[in-house]
Amino acid sequence: MPAQPAETIAPTDKGIDIVGLRQYHLALGRTASRFRYYPPAARKAGRQGRVAMRLAVGENGLPIGISLLGSSQHLELDQAALDMLRLSAAHTPVPESLRGQHFSIDLVIDFKPDDPP
Repeated sequence: MPAQPAETIAPTDKGIDIVGLRQYHLALGRTASRFRYYPPAARKAGRQGRVAMRLAVGENGLPIGISLLGSSQHLELDQAALDMLRLSAAHTPVPESLRGQHFSIDLVIDFKPDDPP
């Protein structure tokens, strides 16, 4: 299952382009599905959970930090989600309308053993 956009898009500057922010948010979710990794041992053990994360993007359009907002209660799932977001952010260009702005985006990843590989 692809990354699910969280309800919160949190600009840290007034006047940020909301349309550009939403476009980036959706693009980030699409890119995340390319890097989705469900650790086989966790899947086999039936471990599941939801991981909520926040990506902070600097004024230069590059990621400056990823933080865990909510744990799945399984270290391997949390790490897989953080890795997925890190790779996704590195491969998703920030729209030009957001350049020069500092902002953050929340993303949620669900892990369920019956998800397709």
